[in-house]
Amino acid sequence: MPQKDVEYFAPKTLEEALQIAGEYGPDISILAGGTDLVRDMNLNFANPKKVLWIGNLGLEYIKERDGYIVIGAATRMQTAGDSELLKKKAAALARAAGKLASPPVRYLATLGGNICTASPAGDTVNAMLGLGAEVLLRSAKGERVVPLAEFFTGPGETVIKPGEILVEIRIKPTGENEGSAYVKMGRRKALTLAVLNVTSRVKLDKQGNCEAAHIAIGAAAPTPVRAVKAEAALVGKPFTDTTIEEAAKIAVTEISPIDDVHGTAWYRRKLTHVFVKRTLREAGGLNGAE
Repeated sequence: MPQKDVEYFAPKTLEEALQIAGEYGPDISILAGGTDLVRDMNLNFANPKKVLWIGNLGLEYIKERDGYIVIGAATRMQTAGDSELLKKKAAALARAAGKLASPPVRYLATLGGNICTASPAGDTVNAMLGLGAEVLLRSAKGERVVPLAEFFTGPGETVIKPGEILVEIRIKPTGENEGSAYVKMGRRKALTLAVLNVTSRVKLDKQGNCEAAHIAIGAAAPTPVRAVKAEAALVGKPFTDTTIEEAAKIAVTEISPIDDVHGTAWYRRKLTHVFVKRTLREAGGLNGAE
């Protein structure tokens, strides 16, 4: 049976929340939308003795600041999916948030929660990784910024230390001759976990050469993957179908998929090749793709 005697905290300020988190350290669980933690408590997968809710801390926002798109950790998926700022300057994230689960879940689930759950198949995790996001972690002792590419250490495991709270996500907005794209394959058209998901971000120079590239692949390894070798194969070269094909082939060598109830390793490798090409073409605007 689910545990009943849980001590619950609902601080009104971030400073109060950080003090509570620092006091109880590893004995307290952070609650945002609750779509993962509350489910796990009901199924007896998690039995926290103390829960700290961050819904009163003013951490739901999406805005531009100091050259970044900054997103509060408690920002809900529905808010992100509807955001005109994200649709224009971080399109992959808006699309991923809009594809997650169902409308009732999207009105509860948060971007920070999706990151901290650290699922290799996370929809918005994949999009934010492919966009080159970084996260701001705060504690009563100070703060630190961690690139999302360095945040995950294993399935459900991250670099967050006891007493720290993820408070903000930061993404460089896409600019001129730059775009992003997200694609997901599930076993159904909706309400489905990703069998594989891919995000690409591409910036071209005025001559049509690739100036910068990010490629993220999800559900293909114990943690979300940045295909850094494939990215390197694109940079400095003409952005053509030939270079895209070569990058896609390299990306397949950078994953370590497994067979599970959602799909086979063979299928995930095939999808990776197809999806990397598809998202690169869309992000780079080839053949009129947005």
